[in-house]
Amino acid sequence: MSLSIIEKIKSQKIIPLFYNESFEVSKNIIKALYDAGIRVIEYTNRGHQAFENFKKLKEITESEFPELLLGIGTVKNVDELDDFYNIAKADFIITPIINVELIKHSVQNNIPLIPGCFTPSDVNIAYQNGLRLVKIFPADALGKNYIKSIQAVFPEMNFMPTGGIDAEINDINDWLKGGAIAVGLGSSLIKKDVSAEELKTNVENLLTQLNQ
Repeated sequence: MSLSIIEKIKSQKIIPLFYNESFEVSKNIIKALYDAGIRVIEYTNRGHQAFENFKKLKEITESEFPELLLGIGTVKNVDELDDFYNIAKADFIITPIINVELIKHSVQNNIPLIPGCFTPSDVNIAYQNGLRLVKIFPADALGKNYIKSIQAVFPEMNFMPTGGIDAEINDINDWLKGGAIAVGLGSSLIKKDVSAEELKTNVENLLTQLNQ
């Protein structure tokens, strides 16, 4: 994981994540997020159309969303990682779990990886393999004090909690004050059937509050 990606995630403070079976809906969501000021997004590998949708989204990114880093989440094995990185051209990979084979493969091939961690042992596996950003998942099961309680053991590690976090300024700030560099926001931010205009407005407001 390059420092530039970590810095972009840190400066953005929130990482929207979503999946939709429809390519057009997916594109409209990304456009709304991009127009609101978002420059790092996670598209999740959680449906039959995930690979084809992601591939097409990356094909239009350079012309329509030139500053966007578009990563793929919910990757669980090396084959998925290679397909999304080498064929679909993901900017980074996020996993919900620790998989030593997958971590070593990503490090050896310079593939930007953010692994999902639950225990200090999980974090240590990532740390010992040279990674400096991990996803804490599921965050709501661990609580807002968790990162602070393990941070002293891993002073060079950056933490991004995801799962059950409200897209609301006070909840996000609690996680940031608790040691997170950013939080992943899924269904609490990108609600089902939310209009593109409403999503854009909500994200603009959230970014304004986060940067006050």
